[in-house]
Amino acid sequence: MDFIDNLIGYNPGEFSLDRPKYDQSTFFGRFMYFFGLAYPTSLFYTKSQANEMRQILDDYKNNSLKRSYTNIKLWKASWVTESTFHPDTKEPIPILFRLSTYTLINLPISIGMLLSKKTTFSITFWQVFNQTNNVGFNYCNRSINDPFTNSQLVASYFLATISSVCVALWMDKQIVKYAGNSLILRTFGPATALAIAGDLNLLAVRYRELYEGISVYDKDSHEIGKSKIAAWDGLTKTLTVRFGLQYPLCFVPVLLALSMKKIGYYPGGGIKKVLTEIFATTVTGYFVAPACMAYYPHMIYKDKLEPELNSNSGFWYNRGI
Repeated sequence: MDFIDNLIGYNPGEFSLDRPKYDQSTFFGRFMYFFGLAYPTSLFYTKSQANEMRQILDDYKNNSLKRSYTNIKLWKASWVTESTFHPDTKEPIPILFRLSTYTLINLPISIGMLLSKKTTFSITFWQVFNQTNNVGFNYCNRSINDPFTNSQLVASYFLATISSVCVALWMDKQIVKYAGNSLILRTFGPATALAIAGDLNLLAVRYRELYEGISVYDKDSHEIGKSKIAAWDGLTKTLTVRFGLQYPLCFVPVLLALSMKKIGYYPGGGIKKVLTEIFATTVTGYFVAPACMAYYPHMIYKDKLEPELNSNSGFWYNRGI
């Protein structure tokens, strides 16, 4: 992220564990936070290097650094740690389900779902492929370390997959019947299917948070207890973001492709067409997705929760992604 900061002329200032690198009270700050999580260069750090970065932060927190580090190095350690480790469990997030891998994994899915010829087989195949990826992403990025049984995971997967396929096929049939074969109109089918199935998938994986509560922390990251109010608030915000996210994710690549066709820059086939589709979906994944996710902060602050929870510095909790 150093390159991006230099490119936009951003100076994060002196490093501190008490504040994020980017101001989370502004949309720009939240956008840069999620853009940083999605920035793929964090994937090049090995497990030992990521652990080393986390250790630097732990030593900084405990005033036990064995050597001095520049602010740039400390901010980089914070970025690598946030991109690699789950904020609640402190365990590495499996590499295929990190936000930094999200766009890369979704490239073939987006191209296949949005820009390929729509048939019953292709719609079904790409919805199943997408929901297989989604259930893993939702599970690995849930807000608490809550063990799930295999039967719960299987139920979540089939609920989301069946709903997405049924909605996508039904809507595509209705759109073709009443509105013709317009690519823009036919995009409503997969977009709505993804939005509905994505939220069902998320609910199936995280529903227990609503009656068990999620962990809340003070400003020093010490766990205070579990809160159902925080769970409802965090999950509602995440469901809203994930539902709305699907429409720009689906429409922006299509609109880019159609715009390029209109001005005569869209290749008719071959490798140039594939590269153009990759470009359209990459731009969407790395810029539109973080912009949608930035609607709400990742870590949410509340001054009051349940009466039995007490904290002089208020409460912080992770709403999940």
